Amino acid sequence: MPAQKTILFIDDNPVDRTLISRLLAKYDFNVLLAEDGSIGLSKALEHRLDLILLDILLPGISGIELCKKFKQNTSTKDIPVIFYTSIDTPKNFIDYASYGARDYIQKNTPPEELVAAIREALA
Repeated sequence: MPAQKTILFIDDNPVDRTLISRLLAKYDFNVLLAEDGSIGLSKALEHRLDLILLDILLPGISGIELCKKFKQNTSTKDIPVIFYTSIDTPKNFIDYASYGARDYIQKNTPPEELVAAIREALA
């Protein structure tokens, strides 16, 4: 049996954190939560992560700036990052890859598609 994958979900919305952590736990992911960028950064440095699911609109440091920090740090640069956001700009208009993110998913995306994108990023 493959080892359980650990995902850090950084989002300032407590409802989203609860829903996503429950969803991912159903698919046998270990989920760590952070409500802002500074907590997310310290958790990313403390734990061995397989993926970071990151909201763009965060208080303090934005998800985009945080993603850049992850990609500049030797201990977090290889962790895939997926932006998970309520910003409804079409995916092809967001240059998420230039920030180091692997994917960009809107929060209204069906849960199965989110899980599929996570599995693809982990493959």
